[in-house]
Amino acid sequence: MSESAPCLYCQTDNEAGLRDCKNCGMPLAPSHPENRKRGLKFFSKAFWLIAIFCVIMMFYLPR
Repeated sequence: MSESAPCLYCQTDNEAGLRDCKNCGMPLAPSHPENRKRGLKFFSKAFWLIAIFCVIMMFYLPR
């Protein structure tokens, strides 16, 4: 399955690796705001950081 990202101007799907939109010719953004992998990567790092912090605090704080 090939990755694609919509053009920010005309919303046409373009294949990954293109520099300009195949429909309107406008330059494509290097990192698209709707990039799910970027958001998922940030979320997973934040989740593990919070989880580790909670485990440490369970043992550190007095009961």
